[in-house]
Amino acid sequence: MSTRKDIQTFFSLPLDFSMLELEPETGEDPVRYFCTPENAELLGWGSSGTHFVLLPGDEAVYCVEPELAGEGTFVLPVGADFREFLSHVLFCKCTSPLAQIFMMDEARFRKLLADNAANTWPGCEEDFKRRDVSLAAVAETFGIQPRDPFQRVKALQAIFDPSVLVFSDEYYDTLGLENPKREKRKQKKPLFEFPTVTFGFHKEDTP
Repeated sequence: MSTRKDIQTFFSLPLDFSMLELEPETGEDPVRYFCTPENAELLGWGSSGTHFVLLPGDEAVYCVEPELAGEGTFVLPVGADFREFLSHVLFCKCTSPLAQIFMMDEARFRKLLADNAANTWPGCEEDFKRRDVSLAAVAETFGIQPRDPFQRVKALQAIFDPSVLVFSDEYYDTLGLENPKREKRKQKKPLFEFPTVTFGFHKEDTP
C-alpha cells in the first residue's frame, strides 16, 4: 500500500491521536507556518506547532519544526514512508522525540526517551493505557514492530536534498534571506522597456 492510503487507514482507526501526538487536520483551511513548504501536503499535527507533511511524488514523511529548528532544519525526513514513520512512533511512544532527533546526539536522544518514560502526572495511568492500546492497534493494523529511529533518521536527514522544498515569500522575509523567487522574477523582465507611443492627428492636419 502507498503512504497516502496508509494515512487514510491510520486516521480511520479509533485511536487516541492526542496521546500519540499525531492529530489529523480537521479545518477546511489548514494552518501553515512560515516554514511550511508551499508544495507540502499536511499529514497531521504534533505538539507546539510541529507538523508532518508529504511532498509531491514522494512517499517519505517529513517533520516541520517551526519552534526548535532553524534555516536548513525546519523541514527534514523522519521516515522513508508512512509505515516506517509509524514504526518509529511505536518505538518512541509518540512523535515528539522523533521530531527532535535532528538536534540531538544519541546520548541526548536516549535520555529524552528515559525522561519521557519516567514522566507521570495524576491520572496518567489511564492516559498511558489509552496510548498503549492505540499503539497496539497501529502495530496490528499495519503489521509493523517498533523500530529504533535514531540511526535511520539521522541517515535519511544526512542525504536529504532541501532543493525540493518550495517556500513562500514570508519564509525568506522572516529569516532575512535573499529570495530566489524574486530574483527569478527580476530576471524575466526585459532588459529594455520602451515607452508606449500612440499616433494620431489633429483636426488642422486634415485637408
